[in-house]
Amino acid sequence: MEELRVLLTAAGCPGAAPVIRQLKQVDERSVKIIGTDIDQYKIGAHWCDRFHLVPRGTSPEFIPRLLEIIELERPHVLLPQSSSEIIAIAGNRELLEAAGTRVMVASERAVKISENKAELYSFFEDSPVKVPDFRHVSSLEQFVSSTEELGYPDNPVCFKPPFSKGSRGFRILSEDVSRKEIILKQRPFSYFISMNEFMDVFGKDDDFPELLVMEYVQGIDCTTDPLTRNGKVLLCPIKSRHNERCGLPMKFIQVESPELLESTRHIVKALDLDWIVNAQFIGEHLIELNPRISTQIFAPGLNIPYLAIKLLLEEITPDEVRACSSKINIGQASVRYYNQIFFDDN
Repeated sequence: MEELRVLLTAAGCPGAAPVIRQLKQVDERSVKIIGTDIDQYKIGAHWCDRFHLVPRGTSPEFIPRLLEIIELERPHVLLPQSSSEIIAIAGNRELLEAAGTRVMVASERAVKISENKAELYSFFEDSPVKVPDFRHVSSLEQFVSSTEELGYPDNPVCFKPPFSKGSRGFRILSEDVSRKEIILKQRPFSYFISMNEFMDVFGKDDDFPELLVMEYVQGIDCTTDPLTRNGKVLLCPIKSRHNERCGLPMKFIQVESPELLESTRHIVKALDLDWIVNAQFIGEHLIELNPRISTQIFAPGLNIPYLAIKLLLEEITPDEVRACSSKINIGQASVRYYNQIFFDDN
């Protein structure tokens, strides 16, 4: 088979290294990875075959820069990895594909709903998919009244910006946690905050941020990672997430969950999603939806990024992808760890 050229954005994100490694280990053809990132010191600059700096995905110069790279490198596929870039890429898919590459991204509508938690929760509020009880606020008065409606101070309440991924901006409002305990015995990164501390920061701020105030749901932390096409789930690994550090889980275990699989099917169908998706659940509640690739557990013989690329290029059929479901290895685990690369920076 001819060489495959893949343009991989955010080549320095936490999940980039295993994706690069798995694509480079494909046996049936040579795969050339052209990486991009906003930082020249990210892993992609060392592991990709070629590397280009780009502006942030929110910059008006981001798409023109991608077009320059596409013209120079002639990639067969553009595979985005960053939430900060996915909206711009989805909104300019036709322009990017006219430049000569296939773009692995869902529709602009699906991406915008997925990336905005307020819209996402509203979309699924009266559906079979469970979402936390929530309030969308934009003032201090709305924030305080919403926390009370959700049971505070008797029960903890969460909040975060609607446009935010992972643990960025996420806090748990609670009066039951000792500040002394947090300072002396917990790591510096703590989610817990009291109402007094919140007021110290935002009480006199005229520019109050837009926030999503939510009930504090508890349960097993899992994600589903379906490969989808035209609103249908073709295969769907499910993993539990453990040992969070600095906002990132450090251990994953492949599990079975018919309930989460059914919820994922409903999500994918309702939004007519395409390609690789990542849905995070706490217990039965949908917490976050990423319309892009995220951290994967790579089972022997199951290379989902490469399957998705072949599906995008029409080298395999949806039924051939479905047949790979038998290769999902329940109980297989992966551990994220820190590593180093040494290089001459002169």
